[in-house]
Amino acid sequence: MRSALLAVKGVTRATVSFEDHEAVVTYNPHEATVEALIVAVERAEGLAPYTATIKGPAPQGSAR
Repeated sequence: MRSALLAVKGVTRATVSFEDHEAVVTYNPHEATVEALIVAVERAEGLAPYTATIKGPAPQGSAR
């Protein structure tokens, strides 16, 4: 999951907690979009099918 998020152009940091069902991502909003991050999560290879949503309002440059 982390590598899938880091593969999105503009992502500078990603931490993933499967236990908490959460990923925290820092990205450049001029290069990456929330939609691209969601697609990366949903298409992550080698993992069970996951869905992604934004948890609360995303501050500019990060998504949770």
